Amino acid sequence: MTCQRYTSLTKTVIMPSHRQIFGILSLTIVLSSIFLLSKLTAVSYTQPSYHTDLAATVIFSFGAAILFAWLASGLPGASAATAVSAIYVLVFCLRTGFAGYPLIGVLFVSTLIGYAYGHDKSTLDAAVAFKLEKLDEEMNVLLNKIVDGKKRISSLGEKSNKYSALKNVAESLSTTLSIDEINKLVVASISKTLQKEGRALLFLVNAEKQELALSASAGDMSVRAKKGDIFDQWVLRHRKSLIVEDVTYDFRFPADNAGESRKLFRSLITSPLISENKVIGILRMDGPRESAYTQDDLRLLDIIAGFGAVAIQNAQLYSRTQELAIKDGLTGLFVRRHFMERFRKELSRAARKKGVLSLLILDIDNFKEYNDRFGHMAGDIVLKYIARLLNSAVRGGDIVARYGGEEMVVLLCDRNKKEAVQEAEKIRKVLKKSPLTLRRQTAAVTVSGGLAVYPDDATLEEELIRIADERLYKAKAAGRDKICSA
Repeated sequence: MTCQRYTSLTKTVIMPSHRQIFGILSLTIVLSSIFLLSKLTAVSYTQPSYHTDLAATVIFSFGAAILFAWLASGLPGASAATAVSAIYVLVFCLRTGFAGYPLIGVLFVSTLIGYAYGHDKSTLDAAVAFKLEKLDEEMNVLLNKIVDGKKRISSLGEKSNKYSALKNVAESLSTTLSIDEINKLVVASISKTLQKEGRALLFLVNAEKQELALSASAGDMSVRAKKGDIFDQWVLRHRKSLIVEDVTYDFRFPADNAGESRKLFRSLITSPLISENKVIGILRMDGPRESAYTQDDLRLLDIIAGFGAVAIQNAQLYSRTQELAIKDGLTGLFVRRHFMERFRKELSRAARKKGVLSLLILDIDNFKEYNDRFGHMAGDIVLKYIARLLNSAVRGGDIVARYGGEEMVVLLCDRNKKEAVQEAEKIRKVLKKSPLTLRRQTAAVTVSGGLAVYPDDATLEEELIRIADERLYKAKAAGRDKICSA
């Protein structure tokens, strides 16, 4: 490009001015020489030497004019100057008798010199022009390489920013074990990493129902399909990522089913969260414009989905570990150690607020007979059955735990003795009215219970437990299937 400008400038500005000067000089010399020859023709022959010397000088000046004509306009101008000069010299010699015919050769020598110069100049100009064209081509190639290099640098910069964002995502996910926080971090990281408009959705698989459930979302658009749509079901079924450039024209999905989706989005990318060879969730991003996402975006989404799957699995394992530490593995009820910690806290709270608190200890009647009659597995079935009924029978703030063996304990918060007795009787009746089938035989399950109330019966936890336990044995001694509160 620079070479082109230089060549154009040389041709249009510098060279024309020189040629004009040479043309003016050539024309001036020719006219002056013709004028002098005309004067010399009229001069008398009284001064022959002067006439001879001046005529030779004039003829030689024609040679200079021819050279200037070559410089000014090349062969056409030089030919015209040579012809005019030769004609005037011949006419001069014929009229004056001047023996200057040999000097006409000077004109042709000048013509040959000019021709040689013009030829060499043309060759040189062609070589220079060729080199300038080559330089111009090389410059264009270099400029294209520079442009491509800038594009690559820009692309690498964008990729670097995205991978840096992925690094931050991985670090953030590794610092929390809360599933809710992980879900929020995962959907928030999608927009930051992909830098695309649209909404981000995270669905997790409900292990019991084996269906998707929306766990977290980010974006301005509403989410109608809380359990996923045909695109999420496709990913769940095929266990692989999906990119849809336009939901209206994708042959994999019926137009009727995609019609409702078109009102919310036109294109999407979605990836499965896979843990231990099982799909545990679906991560997705969709937007209102068609072809909004690329294969690179899908690859980044796959990476985030991989991070999310590991983080969610770790959080679930941690939650299970925590749960196993405070819950009984068979019944799912709190273990005795955790119950005692909660009991102390609730007792302290009741004392501080001058409230009431009731402790109910339950024991399954004739528990050994279930094992003897139906086998040892029957005892475990009865315990799990009773635990499930207790959890469904008590109030939300109450605490149910396995106290030991076939004994279970219920902490009735904010209930005085009268309310606690009514609650205990309700629990006993619920259990009695819910017979259990063991080996195709119906077995009635009853419990006996002892009730102690703070602060009416005692103010210390050990005393409350002792009193409730004594009343439990009193209920059993009275014939079982009873609640004793005094």
